Amino acid sequence: MPKSSPALLLTLLVLAGAGAAVWMSPKNGAPVEVKTAPVAPVEPSPLLEATLPTDQPDTAPQINILVEPKPSAPPKPATMEGLRQQIALLEGQVEYLQGQVGALQDENAQLLQKLGTLGMKGVAKLDPLPPLPMDEPPDFVGLGIELMKFRQIQALPIPTTGVSQAEVEKAILAWLRQQQPEDEGPRFALALAALGWIPKPVDPLPLQASVLALNLGGWYDTASGTLLVVDEKAVPGKPAPDRPMAVAFGQLLREYGSTLYPAPGRPPLTTDERLARLALITGDAALTRFLYSIQNPIPQSPTDLPAEDPDHPLNQIPMPMYLKELSLFPFAKGLEFAQALHSAGLYPQLNASYSRPPTSCGEIIEPERFLDPERLPPARVDLPNIEIGGETPYWDDRLGRFATFTALRTYNSDEEAGLATRGQKGDRLLAYAAPNHKRDHAVWQSLFMTFENSTAFFKAMRSCVTQRYDAKPEVDEPGKVTLKADDRHVRILSTHGGQGVMLIDAATAEFADAAEKAASSLR
Repeated sequence: MPKSSPALLLTLLVLAGAGAAVWMSPKNGAPVEVKTAPVAPVEPSPLLEATLPTDQPDTAPQINILVEPKPSAPPKPATMEGLRQQIALLEGQVEYLQGQVGALQDENAQLLQKLGTLGMKGVAKLDPLPPLPMDEPPDFVGLGIELMKFRQIQALPIPTTGVSQAEVEKAILAWLRQQQPEDEGPRFALALAALGWIPKPVDPLPLQASVLALNLGGWYDTASGTLLVVDEKAVPGKPAPDRPMAVAFGQLLREYGSTLYPAPGRPPLTTDERLARLALITGDAALTRFLYSIQNPIPQSPTDLPAEDPDHPLNQIPMPMYLKELSLFPFAKGLEFAQALHSAGLYPQLNASYSRPPTSCGEIIEPERFLDPERLPPARVDLPNIEIGGETPYWDDRLGRFATFTALRTYNSDEEAGLATRGQKGDRLLAYAAPNHKRDHAVWQSLFMTFENSTAFFKAMRSCVTQRYDAKPEVDEPGKVTLKADDRHVRILSTHGGQGVMLIDAATAEFADAAEKAASSLR
């Protein structure tokens, strides 16, 4: 049954009061004209607009009613007390209606503000599902269908099976080794150790697989086409498996994995590109899980450990802190990036980002750069000759803005490290073997947009090497810093007309001199 508008109800009440006043007034044989004042419009709440008749006028018109007195009815004396009662009754009803309208408007405004804060614009409405008891077997198929509907993915459900944490880690490790074949992972760790950013070389891929398994709770196995979800009983005090996150990530990896990651045999991604693309897909999954959980609350154990607790499973992984920071970047910044894209164009914007994926962590940190249709890719750092002292590099990579920031903040404040990486256009890390030495040689060239950006980076890097080696520079002048500590020979040089900085961290003085000579052509 359609609901009447408050303005129409108010008009009827006024008509009723007017009729009562005429009926109680003395007859004089002439028509009595009753005029009512214009009725002020009452604005309906937006929440009620869908149920209100659309053909009602926005304002009530002035009403002129001619009422013929009934000749057969005996006159009834009108009393002032009766009129006052009628007026008081009408005023009370009008006040009540206005109060109801105001309350609905306030409630509507609060709901709109809450939905806007949660980023629910354009999200499909789902009927909330009752939360499952913690001991009830999960319905992976039903959860997958609900999440695909929510994320607006039109595909067949993925065959899903519950497995142990170890099996999920094994599947992730196999995928990582496919993306970084042969000994690419250990060589990356050797290069970081040459720079002094990790204490000793390790194989980072098994450690990264553990981090991903803990944060995702599952993985899509491309070989079998099966979604593996951790299905183990929660340990008291430990985080429970995040099944919605695992299912959402698995669905996205199946849909867009072949677009984001190159097929075997093609040139591998740089560290910067790999982190940025993983941040896109994990952020998308985290946003889907977050918005879904608002309508479908997920039970959580009250004894879950916070991530900073030393007993948290993430802190039990024997991973160098620098590598752990890189592995957690997609989870720390990916959600914010996905929220920015969702706010700009809802899920279609996120879908389009996979065919035009982010090229650097800088675009993840500043989504407006990614959304710029005229965005520029990171500058390629070309060096005249990468062969130094007769040696060719075993590692050639771009680290990117976040990896640079993470290294600098070890010996600088977050503010200083942030200023030092602002305006970074590109970088290039080269690592060379140094037999019979604890660490290899490293040459790292960075380019910046302005001289001021380069100067801030030079200053922060000087702070890093002097504190790390606890040594006073032998040469400390604008554009050049040299120091020797233990068996390391370190140079910081200004290049590219003051808009570049080269760090040389060598195991021998001969290699450091040869690298500096090669850099002289870049000044």
